[in-house]
Parts: sequence; C-alpha cells; structure tokens
Amino acid sequence: MNNASVNSGFAAILESALNNPDSFLEKIRPALTPISDAKFDALAGVLETGGVVDRQLVARVFIEHTGKEGAAYLTAKIDIKRPKLFLEAAVILGTLKYEPALEPLRSALSGSAPELVLPAVKAIAMLPASRSVDGTLVDFYLTCTDETKLAASIRYLLARHENIVPEMLEKYRGLNADRRMWVLKFLCETANPESTKLFSEELDTEPLERGLYAVRGLGKIASEKAVEVLKKHLHNPEWFLRKRIVEALGMTGKAGAVEPLLTMLGDDSVQVRAAAAESLSKVGGLQPELLIKKLEQADKTTKINLVRVMGQLKNEQFIKPLVEVLKDREALFFSIDAIGDSGFAQAEFSLRRLLKDDVWFNRLNALEALSKLHIAELEQIAVEAAQDENDMVRHSAARILAALKSGNNKKS
Repeated sequence: MNNASVNSGFAAILESALNNPDSFLEKIRPALTPISDAKFDALAGVLETGGVVDRQLVARVFIEHTGKEGAAYLTAKIDIKRPKLFLEAAVILGTLKYEPALEPLRSALSGSAPELVLPAVKAIAMLPASRSVDGTLVDFYLTCTDETKLAASIRYLLARHENIVPEMLEKYRGLNADRRMWVLKFLCETANPESTKLFSEELDTEPLERGLYAVRGLGKIASEKAVEVLKKHLHNPEWFLRKRIVEALGMTGKAGAVEPLLTMLGDDSVQVRAAAAESLSKVGGLQPELLIKKLEQADKTTKINLVRVMGQLKNEQFIKPLVEVLKDREALFFSIDAIGDSGFAQAEFSLRRLLKDDVWFNRLNALEALSKLHIAELEQIAVEAAQDENDMVRHSAARILAALKSGNNKKS
C-alpha cells in the first residue's frame, strides 16, 4: 500500500473519529502507528481549522500520544503568520515543556501579532527552567510597551519568580521610573523574601509612590524582617500610607505585628483605626495577653474596637475581660455582641442578667447573643422573653423558638 493510500486512510479515520467524540481516542490511537509527517499534517489541519471540541481532542493526541515527535513537528510548523495554529501549538508545547520550542515561541513577543503575545508568554513560562527561558521572560517584562499585556503576563511569570526575581533585582537600578513601578508591581505579588531590601529602600525614599507597592510586597513576604520594616513607617504623616501599612501588618500573620497594631487603634484617622481593628482580627490571637492588657487601659474608642476584635477572634481567654466590659454602659452594646460572636457558653450567666435590664435594647441584644451560644436552656430563656413588655424582644424570642422547633423537626 502506497503512502498516499495510508494517508488518505488516516484522514478518513480521523474524520470518522471526530464525529464520535466519546470514542475518539479509541479509534485514533491504533491509526497513529507508524507516525508520519502526513498524519501530523492531518492533525495540525484540525488544530488550525477545526471547532473547539475537535481542537481539544487533537491537542490531547499531541500531548498524550505523540510525545517528542509531535512536539518537534509543531515546533517546526508554528509561525505567527498562521495564528490559529500558533495558538493551539503554544498550549501543547507549553504543556509538554518542550524547550526547543523557545525560539519559535519567542518570535511572537515582538508584538507584530498582538493576539499571540500572551499565549507565547504563557507557553514559555511553562518550559523547563534555564537561563535562556528565564532571560526571555525577564527581557519581555522589561521591554514590553503594551501595559495591558504587561499586567496580564504577571500571572504567568509568578510561577518562575524564584529564578526571575534575582535577575530583576540586578537590573532594577538601570530602569527608568515607569519600568521600576512595573517591576515593583511584579515583585510585590511574588512574596519572594529577596525583595525585602529593595522594598525597604523604596519605602525610605519614595514612600508615597513606589513605596506603596513595597508595603503590599512586605505584607505578602510575611517575615519578621518585613514586620520590622513596616513598623518603621507606621507614623508617616499621610493617613493613607499608615492605613496600607496597618493592612500589610495584618497580612503577615506574625505575632510581632500585634503590638504595633494595638498602638494604631488610637490613630487620628478613623480609616486607620478601622484597618488596625481588621488586621488585629487576623493576628491578635497570636498574642491574646497583649489585647487583654490593652483593654484594661483603653479609652472608649480603643475599648470598643478591641471588644469587636475579641469577638471575632473567638478565643476563650477573652471571655472574662469581655464580661468585665459589660459593666461599662458606654461599651455595653459592643461587648454583648462580641460575647455572642465568640460563641462560648461560659458567658451565659452574665448575659441572662441583662434580660432584666431597664433598657429594652440591651435585653434584645442579650437575647440575640444568647441564641448564638448553643446552650441547653435556650428554649426556656426564649419562652420567658416571649412575655417581655417590648414587642421587638418578643419578636426575637418568637424567631428563636421557631428556629429551635425547625431544628428539632429536622433531627426527628
């Protein structure tokens, strides 16, 4: 049988197999052997002109069944003048991590075929680590003028950051101001500790410009050294920078961030105070004794913020100090809410006493907080509260009883 007949037969098998996607691989696998350029041509034709499902099926053949032979064929064929084939081949070659494809893939980075730039970057970023591969990615990032593509490329470069970051740091000082901003934007997403020194320097020299990226980067690096750098700038006169720093301290997840965050609960800016409370709700549990000590000495605003934080942290150590705060009428609403959020049944007695409070709003909040504690006597408490003189309290009791009844019905 001549080659023309073999190839014609393969084309027929391929067409038939594509008409039955569920059994495609079963039909096409036996026909692949022996492989030939003509068979590759038929498969590549589908990649270039076929529908979505057909292209996916053929791509799977290249990835799973043709190995280096298929990768070598595609490497020889991809051309930015054949964009549809380039797009499909780039995915396959990247998945196969076929390093010889670097040169033809790199041809798309010039931007002459804009739609191929990002697929090429993605594929190159999937190739095995080497100086040429990493150098290609760095050169692209330092020279690309299309900011949209530059921003989108970051997610592909992140996987290579361990190799890319040292090279970017080495070239950083030779870049113009705009390109430095782009490098910082990438570095702050990597959480690579090698960037700590640069971030510290930028915070010292350009705190309100490049330093803003540095703050985020330090938060993501999340090391004790990063915490120390951030602490140095906590009292910058610009509130929005203080707010960013406070947020970054919360990102670090480090115990060393707790004490500086506590000091920021007294900041002049309400935005900074709110950010400090939010960050403490992430890291405050690492040093609960510091929060308790601060609560004992706090002014009204700081006390309210700390009470809220303690409720969110759900730490049993906070129950006693929160119960003490119930004696402070100015912070009563917040402490009731926090005790309920904490979910610890030990606070039941203190909350039940408030069901007799002269202020109906306090009775309502105490009842709602008790409903969050999962205590055995909740039904009896709600039955008694259903007789309260205030209709809001009665309605709350009715909701609690209905929820308890619904829960019991589901169990039965």
